[in-house]
Amino acid sequence: HIRQTMSGVLQMCSRRTVSVRRQCWKSLSASEPRWYSATPRALDEEATATKKDDSADLRKIAQEYNRRKAAYKRQVSKLRKGYMQEYQRNKAEDDAQRDAEAAETTRRRLERQRAKNERSIQNAYRQQELRRQTELAFQDHLRVQQEKREYEKDVFNRARQLVIDELEEEAPLWLTTPEEIEAAFTPEAEQALWGRPQGVIGVPNPSLDSEFWQYECHTWDMSKTYKTQQDILAEEYEDRVYDETNIDPSYWTPEKIAEREALERKAKLRANVRTEGRKSLLRRQKEFLDDEAETPEGEVPRPKPIPSLGVLGSNKAQEKEGAEMLLKDPTKFFVFQRKADSTQSEASEESELDESYSGPSLGAPVDIKDPLRHNSPQGRVFPRGIGKAPKPDMRSEKEKKRQEREEKLWAAAQAQARSDKDEIDMAADDDMEFYGEPLDYDKNDGWDSDDEEWFKGLDPDRDAEMMKVPREYRYREEDIDWLIQKLETKAGQMQSHVNTTIESMEMETRSRMDDADKMPEAESQPFFDEVAVAKLKSVGGDVDRFEKLMASLSKDQMLSLFGLEADRRDSKDEATGSPFDGVPGLTSEQITGLTELDA
Repeated sequence: HIRQTMSGVLQMCSRRTVSVRRQCWKSLSASEPRWYSATPRALDEEATATKKDDSADLRKIAQEYNRRKAAYKRQVSKLRKGYMQEYQRNKAEDDAQRDAEAAETTRRRLERQRAKNERSIQNAYRQQELRRQTELAFQDHLRVQQEKREYEKDVFNRARQLVIDELEEEAPLWLTTPEEIEAAFTPEAEQALWGRPQGVIGVPNPSLDSEFWQYECHTWDMSKTYKTQQDILAEEYEDRVYDETNIDPSYWTPEKIAEREALERKAKLRANVRTEGRKSLLRRQKEFLDDEAETPEGEVPRPKPIPSLGVLGSNKAQEKEGAEMLLKDPTKFFVFQRKADSTQSEASEESELDESYSGPSLGAPVDIKDPLRHNSPQGRVFPRGIGKAPKPDMRSEKEKKRQEREEKLWAAAQAQARSDKDEIDMAADDDMEFYGEPLDYDKNDGWDSDDEEWFKGLDPDRDAEMMKVPREYRYREEDIDWLIQKLETKAGQMQSHVNTTIESMEMETRSRMDDADKMPEAESQPFFDEVAVAKLKSVGGDVDRFEKLMASLSKDQMLSLFGLEADRRDSKDEATGSPFDGVPGLTSEQITGLTELDA
């Protein structure tokens, strides 16, 4: 700023100096006339006059020059003094203006700093108040959370106490020792436990009807080898024989079976009602959330609300909703005696949209509708693939050679077609001619079907139901013969296994008896092992008495007992008298002890 001010002053002084110089020369030229004559002189006169007046003129000129120079210096000095005064005056003004600007800048900076300090103080007060409010909110949150924890702890303690009370009430019925378990697993208990699904022993399940059929697991057989129709028949027959063998008809009377089936139907119906009620509640919840998340046109889309899981946890609400659906449309839960015609079924389909049934009466319900099985052709959750053995080749050698030749020609034609396709452009794929006609799946009569053989000899009117039997349920005489042969083979294998086991037991017993004869009496080993001793003690048997009884028998009597056991397993007729009458040399006391041991 100072440099710019000085440069301006010097320029002004220089301009003023030039103007002053011009004025000085004008005044000098006006006051003093010029030195020259109007008439020209001759050369000699001029030279002579010059020589004479040379010295006087020079002195005058010098004096005039000195005078003018002095006047010029005086003027310049005066001018410089004026310049200096003007410069000092301008400098003083510039310094004053600069000081004023600096003072104004300092004042503004101090004002900004003051405003900043005031804002900082306000922010500090605000942050302090915010920390105080946050501390109060945190203390309130801790108090609320502590109350929740105390409430949950109280609920947990009460629930645990209820469980402890129930366990203490049931504790006398617990089976804790092997003897109690053996005593509890009576034939009646085994029938109740394994005879039907959801069987229990000991403490009965108080919510059996509500929990039965609620969860069901289904597994699809993903094996690559399919079972043939004969294998499936054999498995079903073996399961039927197993049930007939292990289920006691004296325990499962018709009345008890009917009672159990009624309980199963009731449980299944309740499970279906709860399932449909849950679906309906979830559907209504979804519609409500969609309505809540609907955004008017032109507004920012709102996020969809998070659904509540209370619908899935309220069994009462699900059963209530399902019961209302049952009263509106019972066809969703029952299979009725009569079916509606096509027009009525269309009306029923339209009524399903309104979740109400408005059709005619369909008669009495005959079964509970199973959504997983009733719509399946096989009556199963997953379809079951059935393998089929290829039919025997009944062609002659000539026909076989003809087919082999045709296959070779077809392979050569396919190879030629592939080579031609590689040579032509890919754009000509649409113009390619494929060998053979396209396959018509609706009129495909060339597949390996058994319908013609099954329909042979059947009347379409009289045997209509027989003709509608699915292929997997069509059994012929050769299938039954194969099943009988397989069962006989399996029975023979099992009988051979039993005989081998008995023979090994006889050989083991014979070797033990031989070793006992060779060893002293003090070193002889007991007849019963640890497992047998534990079983005898569990039923209250005298182990020492039975040991003495078995030790009193001879080798021939022991072998006869094993043979008798094998005969009893092979025989299907029930013995009328004592089974030990055929053992020679037994006394009445030995027969009584053996009978008690066998029981």
